[in-house]
Amino acid sequence: MTATAPTHSLSDLLKLIDKVFGSDKVMKDWGREMIPEYYAQSGPAYEKMHSAQGCMHSALNADGTFSFDGYLVQPRAVVAETVAVKGKRVLELGCGKGFNSLFCAQNLKEVQFTGTDLLQDHVNRASGFAKTAERTNVTYEQASYEPLPDRFRDFDVAFGFETLCYAKDTDLVAASIAAALRPGGRFVMYDMHAYGSADDLPPDLARATRLYEVSVAVTRGFIQAGQWEASLRKAGLVVDPVEDLTAQLQPGLYRQVEMSYRTLSDWKKRLAIKAMPPLLTRNAIAALVGPAICRLGRESNDGILAYQKITASKPA
Repeated sequence: MTATAPTHSLSDLLKLIDKVFGSDKVMKDWGREMIPEYYAQSGPAYEKMHSAQGCMHSALNADGTFSFDGYLVQPRAVVAETVAVKGKRVLELGCGKGFNSLFCAQNLKEVQFTGTDLLQDHVNRASGFAKTAERTNVTYEQASYEPLPDRFRDFDVAFGFETLCYAKDTDLVAASIAAALRPGGRFVMYDMHAYGSADDLPPDLARATRLYEVSVAVTRGFIQAGQWEASLRKAGLVVDPVEDLTAQLQPGLYRQVEMSYRTLSDWKKRLAIKAMPPLLTRNAIAALVGPAICRLGRESNDGILAYQKITASKPA
């Protein structure tokens, strides 16, 4: 499915957002902790847009054409890392409803996978999916990664996809990850990071960035690029060169813009939206401004957010 760049100006998109949601009303949630509430309301949308299992991360399409296969890029990377270190135990941080760890468990049947999530509902759903798939080599537990409980130790691989953006203390989390890995173990993360502050951007782009952050419940702003690498090194891990995958994100983002624009431009659908959970419908805000706020290195006033893959090893 080829997705072309949006033709709508950022100014027009912001006017539509203000008309439907009230930008100032949305921004009142800046700084508010609302992760459980956000995921409770957004779950149905994730399941409809991504998969019945509730895949909660972005698709990566290197060929410039959107396909649902792009959602498997990240878990396939974990499979490859596990095979490379001949791993037998793998830990997922922020497993959601188990999409990634279940995929990996189905592909590596001799490996034991453990998924952890802050929300008990996610753990229950993930456990149900694993039972339905008759996968006995994956289990799920309720646990925060800030910090990880001491019982999580001696893993060959640990990974987290688009969850560590919620970390409040990267040093604390990095130390937990390092403690959970055995010597020679590997860590893999995919997430969005910021190059600078939205407050330094032109007004429309600054507004769009803040609206995006609030709409995906990152209400303190995305972690600065380079911060995770520094924290992982401080924890004693050896960090590999970071991969910038923002361009591979674009086909999926372009697709979401058009879908959301068509929905919000229809007055009948706007009426229906008002009856839906507000944090669910705000995902449309993130969809509308997603391409604009991403940093593609085109020019100095481009967006500040970049999608990165960060990997690291625990010295043997």
